[in-house]
Amino acid sequence: LKVYQSRGGYQALATALKEHTPAQLIELVKASNLRGRGGAGFAAGVKWSFLPKDYDGPVYLTVNADESEPGTFKDRFYLERQPHLFLEGMLIAAWAVEAQTCFIYMRDEYPAVLSILRREIKALEDAGIVFLDSERGEGVMLVRGAAEKSRK
Repeated sequence: LKVYQSRGGYQALATALKEHTPAQLIELVKASNLRGRGGAGFAAGVKWSFLPKDYDGPVYLTVNADESEPGTFKDRFYLERQPHLFLEGMLIAAWAVEAQTCFIYMRDEYPAVLSILRREIKALEDAGIVFLDSERGEGVMLVRGAAEKSRK
């Protein structure tokens, strides 16, 4: 976390939180034409704008970090080496869609990545960047391939 922050990490999140409303952030992402890394390459800002504006229930952000395509390790490569790049992007997306809880789905066959994400999510909690309120089900939660919540 400290190395990532020393290189400007989490500045984009700080800027998003301080300078942009969720609606403004969605418009910025639309204008940037940022696309997902999945097979469809769908425009992220457009996807985020699909959420109803007048919904007053809980909003969840689910990040599918499972690589089920045969022979692909594109996400694993980054998650093992730069997990905070992924986590910061997730937190920016959570701000844009006004999510109270982020779920990260990760296959159980990547034990090193699971361990890294657990450690780095804990570092974010300790630094006060994110929080986990398990009674209310809010914060960042890592969900393993068999749909088992894992915080150890």
